[in-house]
Amino acid sequence: MVPKTADNRIGRRRCAAVILVLILAASIAPASLVVLLRSFGRNRGQLLRCGSFRSLLQRYNGITRAISGTPRSSLGLLTHEGRRSGRTYQTSLGARPFGDGFLLPLTYGQRTDWYRNLLASGAGTLAWKGSTYHLERPKVISGAEPMQAWPIAARLLLHLAGVHDFVQLHEVRSSPADPLSSSCADPRASFRPRG
Repeated sequence: MVPKTADNRIGRRRCAAVILVLILAASIAPASLVVLLRSFGRNRGQLLRCGSFRSLLQRYNGITRAISGTPRSSLGLLTHEGRRSGRTYQTSLGARPFGDGFLLPLTYGQRTDWYRNLLASGAGTLAWKGSTYHLERPKVISGAEPMQAWPIAARLLLHLAGVHDFVQLHEVRSSPADPLSSSCADPRASFRPRG
């Protein structure tokens, strides 16, 4: 039989080992996310030409689209119209309330399709935390003020990933006679996936 003091020491060592593993995992996960975002941003075109990577990305986007905009998700679901095709597209993005609208991070820069589509149409809808918002007048902003809209952990990740630009969108304030003011159905219902 092991004396009680030895049991206590073994228990404390196990507890310390578990805490150390958790701390390492918590520090490695964000760091790997930062490396992933930066490397994807630099090699985006090359990666998208690879069929297996594109199919993995499409599966991932399908999963995130399913949970984006729901009350428990921190992701918003942006619905926008294609600038050339006129088709309806949906993109899962981080979103935060800011002023009279929302901020969306330009994680991969101003050449992303969703941003260029918003610029062309001037408007889109965002499902966020279970509600749908009609947004207009996209404008790129950067600096300390938009960064402060994000929680500290997200701020740190955005900074480490090199994201400093955000799209500010203003909520459409319309009269009751305006069809845009009626409550929107689930934006996923009108979505046509790319074929």
